[in-house]
This record gives sequence, structure tokens and C-alpha cells, in this order.
Amino acid sequence: MSMDKIANLQLETTAQYQSLSNLNVQFWNQDRETAILQFQITRNNYPLALSEENVKVFIALESGDSFLVDDKLEFVDQLNGVVSYTIPTDFMKVVTEVTGQVYVTTLDGEQTIVQRQFTFNVANDLIADLPAEDKIREIKYFSDMRAEVAQMMTKLNSDFENMNDYVTQVSDTTREGIAALTKLIDDKEKAYNDNHEAKMKELNDKGTEYSTKFDEDKQYMDEKFTAFQSSVNGSGLVTTGASKDWQKYKLTNDDGIRTYLTKGSVKDIKALNVGFYETVVAGTTDASEFPKISYGSFVELDVMKSDAGRMQVKLVISGTGRTFNRYIHTDASNDTGWLEMPQFADISTMETTQGSQAKATTAENNAKQYTDTKMLNDKTLIYNGSANGVGTDLNLSETLDNFVFLFIYGSANGVYFTATGNPMDNYNITVSCTNVIDSDGNGGGHYEALLSKTSRTKLKITNDVYFDFGSGVGSGANANKITINKIIGVRKYASIN
Repeated sequence: MSMDKIANLQLETTAQYQSLSNLNVQFWNQDRETAILQFQITRNNYPLALSEENVKVFIALESGDSFLVDDKLEFVDQLNGVVSYTIPTDFMKVVTEVTGQVYVTTLDGEQTIVQRQFTFNVANDLIADLPAEDKIREIKYFSDMRAEVAQMMTKLNSDFENMNDYVTQVSDTTREGIAALTKLIDDKEKAYNDNHEAKMKELNDKGTEYSTKFDEDKQYMDEKFTAFQSSVNGSGLVTTGASKDWQKYKLTNDDGIRTYLTKGSVKDIKALNVGFYETVVAGTTDASEFPKISYGSFVELDVMKSDAGRMQVKLVISGTGRTFNRYIHTDASNDTGWLEMPQFADISTMETTQGSQAKATTAENNAKQYTDTKMLNDKTLIYNGSANGVGTDLNLSETLDNFVFLFIYGSANGVYFTATGNPMDNYNITVSCTNVIDSDGNGGGHYEALLSKTSRTKLKITNDVYFDFGSGVGSGANANKITINKIIGVRKYASIN
């Protein structure tokens, strides 16, 4: 027969503000293994499927100096996100007002959801509250129980006297079993050792045999290799391996100096073979083949070619270091002409892609910071509290004259709402919300409160009523159902320091 006390709480997974939930639950400090907290975890008001295969659920409970964190929650209904936790008896003995919170984390520990906080009470039961002088009085119920326990102890003592014979028999049997087991282990160990020694000897003999043959074969190969090297070195032959990285085309003269082309002999750059050259610009016969440079200049030419007439030529004026490149595409279908390369005495002065991108990024970040700061300064929290009841004042941190619009956050009979208000003029601000019964919509009510501007920095709740849909009757004055938690003002302008 179940005797559990189960307190149910729905935990909605949301980033919206949720106030501390009072479960309106009271356990007694001598409830043992019967005080149970049961939670349904939802998201967007739909059950969040949970199981031991994908998540781990923790609970934290705190009361004064007493604190515990535990992951021993039972998955009651995995499809509907229902878990439960039985409060330990030792914790129940020392706590009174308890605050708790539930944590859901994935098994890889990368994601964690922290649910809203809740509270409940643990009170002293009747016996625990008895004064010390009353606790020593003999209560008949416990007296009868003590007499019955004494009879049971007498019978147990008698049974224990007869049990000694059974203990002696069990002890003898145990010794015999241990002796037999010890002999069996010794026999098996000896057989294993004998077999191990034989196999190790066989392995060592084979290893010695293979090692001796390997040494002999290696000595034979070393002798043959030495003889081969002596034969090759003395023959003057060049092997394929020795010449595989040799240059197969003559780019310079035999001494490594560029090939000199007689002054005025260059009639067509495209007719030059691949190679490194030097010449002098004549200024008469070959001027059209060179960039616009001074006549009589010594120039170095690097000529490289590809298939289908593609060509790349580099020209450097030896006296100044001015450098030109020329690129000729397939069969001279495109000739870029001479393109001069920029010269820098200090390369750090050159504007690079990274440098220009860094400047653009800095400008973009400054613009974002300016925009974000301006947007943040447009809105200000001017009230934060829990105002409830007709006649309650709401003291504002700034005058209403600084704002053009108000956002008002609050709750009514367990329903959270957001309302708007006009901060200008002296007109009252009306906040209201409507709630119907979730199960079938047959019932609920409409709630309304009036905030009067008693000054430009103070509001007062001057009216609080509601209309009950089920009974069709109004509440009358001072229903005090609406609570105002926050007021945020939208400024007329934003100031940035």
C-alpha cells in the first residue's frame, strides 16, 4: 500500500522571467521515505521527453546551513518528462523552509538547463514538539510495544543458544572445502608452470636458431654490397640515382654567368629560348621590344616558357633595380605588355590586404559598438519589486518625463502578463489580463488594476478588481489580485558618453 506524500510541480523550460514558486506544500520532519517531489519538465508548454540514455537530472535543496545535491531522481514517465525525488530522512530532520532547483544536463555535459526555483516547508510533528519533561513519560502504546519486544528477545536468545551447533557444523564444512580448493589450486598451478617452462624453452631455441641464420645472411649481404660499391666506384660510371636531380637544360654559360646578347640584337622577345640573359638596350633597332627605359641601360632577362607558346619574361634594370614582368598567353592570344612592379625601401609602408581589412574591421566594430550602446541606452528599468494591493506605492528611479513609452510586467492569480503604458500627461495607467481554465476553458476571469500618477516619480495602485467568468459575478473593490514586478521605460532620446 502506497503511503507517499507527492508534491507536483510543472517546470517550464524558458528564458522568460519566472518568480520563485511556493509549492504550498508542508512535510513533517518524521516523514520517512514518503516525502516526494514530482516534476513535469516542459518546453513551450509541451512535455520534454527525458530518459537515462540522453540526460542526467540533478536536484539541489537548501535550508539554512543544510544543503544537498543529488542525482537520484526516478524517471516516472519518460515521454511526458515526469521525474520524482524522495527527500532523504536525514535531511528532513534538520530543515524547515527549503528552497530547491532542478538541473537537466546532457550525458556529454555540453548542455545544461537550469529550471525555476521553488520552496516548501518542513515542520516539527506533534511528538517532536513535546517538551523534554513530557518525553520521559511512559506512553502506554510504547510500553505495550516494549513488553512485546522483550518477549521476542527472550525467544531469540533461546534460538541463538541452539544455533551454536549449526555454526560448528558450518565451520567444519568450510575448513574441508578450503582444504580441497587449496589442493586443486596447487595442482593446477604446478601443471601450468611445467607447461610454461617447456614452451619457453622451445621458443628460446627457435629464437637462437633464427638469430644465428639472420647474422650469417647479413654478413653475406654486407660482403656483396661492399664488393659492388668497389666495382662501381672504380669504373667511373654515373648511376641513374646519382644523376636523377641534375639540371637537364642549360640556362647559363658553363661558368654560371648569364648569356650576353649583343646590344641591339633582340628583335623579338618571344623568339628567345628559355634561359637567363643580359643585354644593353640600343634605342634604335630593339627599343620597341623593351619597356620605356633609358637607352643604353643594362638589363637582365629571365625567360620561361610553357606549352602552346605561353611565356613569362622578367626584366630587371641592373642600375636601378626597376623590375618589369610580361605575360604571353597561348599562341600569343593575349600579351599583357610590360608591367612594372612597385618598389619599396621599407615594405612595412605598403598597404596590405590584411592591413586594409583590419582597418575596415575596426571601423565596423566601432559602428556596431556605437549602435549597440545607443540601443541599450534607449531602455531603462525604473521599477523592480513586487507591488500588490490597493494603496501600494511604486517609487520610480527616474521621472516619467524622460520616457515616451512604458513596458509593465506583472502577474494575476498565477498568470504572467506584459502591458504597456503612457508616461506622458497625468492620465491613469490601466493594466489588465484575462485567464481561462486550461482544461476546457469553462471558467477563469478578467483582471484589471489602475495605476495613478501621484507624482512624476511615483505611481499608486488605486483600484484592483476582477470578473469571474464561471459565476458571472465581479469581485468588488480591493480584490488585490494583480502584482506589478517591473516597469521599463523607453527614453525620448539616448545619450552616449
